[in-house]
Amino acid sequence: VVPVVIEASCAGCGTCGPACKFDAIEMQHFTDAQYIAQIEALLTEKPEDKTFIFACNWCSYPGGDTAGVARLQYPATQRLVRTMCSGRVDEKFVLKAFEMGAAVVVVSGCHYTDCHYIDAVHQTQKRVDRLWDKIEKLGIRPERLRLEWISSAQGARFQETMVELEEFRKEVTKKEIDEGVKALREERERIEAKKAAKAKAKAEKVKAT
Repeated sequence: VVPVVIEASCAGCGTCGPACKFDAIEMQHFTDAQYIAQIEALLTEKPEDKTFIFACNWCSYPGGDTAGVARLQYPATQRLVRTMCSGRVDEKFVLKAFEMGAAVVVVSGCHYTDCHYIDAVHQTQKRVDRLWDKIEKLGIRPERLRLEWISSAQGARFQETMVELEEFRKEVTKKEIDEGVKALREERERIEAKKAAKAKAKAEKVKAT
């Protein structure tokens, strides 16, 4: 079966990509590989000193611009990556940032009533809810994953949020980060081994027939 995108129904948010359980959907210009590369590049050095932020193109990212234009000061420890929509943020992006050693990870988008894609933020909320449960089971404090709604006009809110995040980041210990990294790597290796074993069994079954 070959997946086919109905272009007339596409809003361009990218929410369908993370929602696909088979990784059958790839976004143009905002590919998974591009995001993973950005995460790796921004967290290669001293990740424990950084807050990693996925910021929506229409609200949160411009909110940072508004703060800059107004000359509002906030800590330089934040690292922002622009996404077309907060709904584009895949679970694996968040887990990758934590596995790279980020102290805090933030998913930020439009307010519920202001979503550029009408209701894509509802998918963001559901995905982050699942992530909070998942990382807690792995021994990572759910508070280290933040969900923030910031509009393009809220430069002051953006600045206040960045200051608050920095204060929280300082409370996250190196030991806590290292334990989280270890747990995530072990979980990833377990999943990869399971997939490899399944693929091998399938190949052997095909060969036998």
